[in-house]
Amino acid sequence: MKRALFTLVFSTVLLSCTKDSPSEKGPEDSQDLMETITSAAVAFAYEEAELQDFFADPGTAYVRGFFRFPETLKEDVVFGLDIEWFEGVETPIHFEGADWMALAGLSRNGILWIPLGSPENLEGVPTNTDLWEIFDLQYEIQPDTWYEMTVIADFSLREFRSVRLKGPDVDITQDLSGYPLEYPNYIPFDKPSLTYYAFALRSKEFAPENPSGTDVYFDDMEIGIEVNGTLVPLAQNGFEGQARIQDIPLQLPVIPLDNVQQHFWYFENEDAKVSLVDQEGRNGSRALRCDADLLRR
Repeated sequence: MKRALFTLVFSTVLLSCTKDSPSEKGPEDSQDLMETITSAAVAFAYEEAELQDFFADPGTAYVRGFFRFPETLKEDVVFGLDIEWFEGVETPIHFEGADWMALAGLSRNGILWIPLGSPENLEGVPTNTDLWEIFDLQYEIQPDTWYEMTVIADFSLREFRSVRLKGPDVDITQDLSGYPLEYPNYIPFDKPSLTYYAFALRSKEFAPENPSGTDVYFDDMEIGIEVNGTLVPLAQNGFEGQARIQDIPLQLPVIPLDNVQQHFWYFENEDAKVSLVDQEGRNGSRALRCDADLLRR
């Protein structure tokens, strides 16, 4: 399920938006680094009664969560939330195994990133994530502060709808209507599901010496769908009931979704550096830490 979220286009634009110098030295400057890292955790939703109607006739869905980062976070680290609709292979609406991705990332200087779908996606062909739209929210996100982020997507149109950033002194909603969702992966689960993610990303293109400052914390995640014009939560998760992140139980060529525990957090890919940590939570003790450090494990 690994995806290459960083590309030359992404890196070139990001370089123009960050104040950190690529020549900054760090403790890992002589070690072997990954070209990119996607530190992401994923949870699945598929059993709720409301979702059976949604999978038969997809509509609008959302993911909401809180994030914070320490003062040391570098501006080249992009972090955020993602909600995706897996069509499954048994009864797809459009294409067998299609994955429609509504990912939104932020950098601490208030730049919003969304990857865009291509015409090939609408023909059933997955593509690399190489086209990004960026928005300057004109707001500097403050360290050591919890912010609420909400990503809404219309899966009937396979388009973004909006991203909202809300904090103690800010409430910004970026309208994203009309921007197409990408189909980046063939995902062979047998049945459809909604998946939701928290992530932190980094590229060696912009951090060749891998300076420190790569941790972002998430808490109080929520996934839901729109019913009669109202956003209705299906599940809320503050990470208190889970001891550790685990690997997704894969079984090819077709993965039985019933083998995957609902609303349980898994590693999104084999390189992800994500963990559950105590004494960092917004409510309760526990939070999810996503570490975008490029050093190979």
